[in-house]
Amino acid sequence: MQTTDSSLSIRLGPIMTNSHITPKEQPPINHGGAVDRAANRYGIPTSDWLDLSTGINPIAYPVPDIENAHWQRLPLTSELDGLKAAAKQYYTLPTTDHLVCAPGTQALIQMIPFWLKDRMADQATKNVHVMGPTYGEHERCWRRAGYHCQTHQTDPADRIAKATDILSTAETGTVVILVNPNNPDGAMFAPDDIFKLGKRADARNCWLMVDEAFMDCQPDQSVCSRIDQLQNTIVLRSFGKFFGLAGARLGCAVMDCNLATDLESRIGPWAIPGPTMVVGAQAFSDTAWQQQSRTRLTADAARLDELITKNSRLALFGGTDLFRYYDGEDCVALADHLGHRGILVRLFDHDAHKVRFGLPGTDIDWKRLEDAMADWHSADR
Repeated sequence: MQTTDSSLSIRLGPIMTNSHITPKEQPPINHGGAVDRAANRYGIPTSDWLDLSTGINPIAYPVPDIENAHWQRLPLTSELDGLKAAAKQYYTLPTTDHLVCAPGTQALIQMIPFWLKDRMADQATKNVHVMGPTYGEHERCWRRAGYHCQTHQTDPADRIAKATDILSTAETGTVVILVNPNNPDGAMFAPDDIFKLGKRADARNCWLMVDEAFMDCQPDQSVCSRIDQLQNTIVLRSFGKFFGLAGARLGCAVMDCNLATDLESRIGPWAIPGPTMVVGAQAFSDTAWQQQSRTRLTADAARLDELITKNSRLALFGGTDLFRYYDGEDCVALADHLGHRGILVRLFDHDAHKVRFGLPGTDIDWKRLEDAMADWHSADR
């Protein structure tokens, strides 16, 4: 039942490797959440889909009532200050001076290569090394800014060693990118390991970018609290994934204070909508909701593993408490089976034997997936 149709809507676009594709020639990346394309492929209305193709918390933070003024006027500096103060506590930063807020982590991924290119204008080296397989937009965006990019196809066991080797001999200005925990395999590395990479980058006058978009379920594993000891490390954090509010478009970058001031100036005023700042400040401060969500997500991840492994020949390969990553020969066929039932999961062109599931949220969603998996199991596949 496997298909070789590269237009399959639930496939991730190719993981880009070391090639000389110009920005205009780069193929688009098919991200998770493409329910509209899945609807066209399977003939099922978008409103009828259960989207498990992303790693977004299915039980979102409850949005408070927002005064009309926040919609009507430009965002206030005091509101941004309040958002940053709450984010400082949440990310355990030394001061708010290390923090830059932007309209989503993706916006930062797109902007930082051009910003850093301007800062390094006097440096000839424009080499970027991405520890992959991982989120494809990193290489795509650095390549667009004119860098020579290479994605290294690593295993979790050798990923830190590979990054260490590169930084040990790297030319000045080299950039190393590590996603922690990684998307899609979920591999996570201790903050001490990341800190050592950051210090090595400092010693070589290189750069380390750590994408912690999925770190919220294990906040003690973040390197953010030690950012005042790292000169050339940039940490990316996502608001929308853990808080289940991807549509709010809020992301943060954590870095040296002088770098943060410069990047914030590049972003300019009013980048974060007023309503988003209201929700963000409240969510960052709501420790009770955060802990309840972490407990629930851990339990639901285990529940999903049991459901999938009992009803298929797939085996757990990795993941986080926001998504699970399975291995097996039936991935494409199972994804198609679910697609015909209006359930969207994530396949990967770099490995046809891998599939990623997000977590169902409501009892109705769980029942729908359970029924679909029971049908798959009963077919004796």
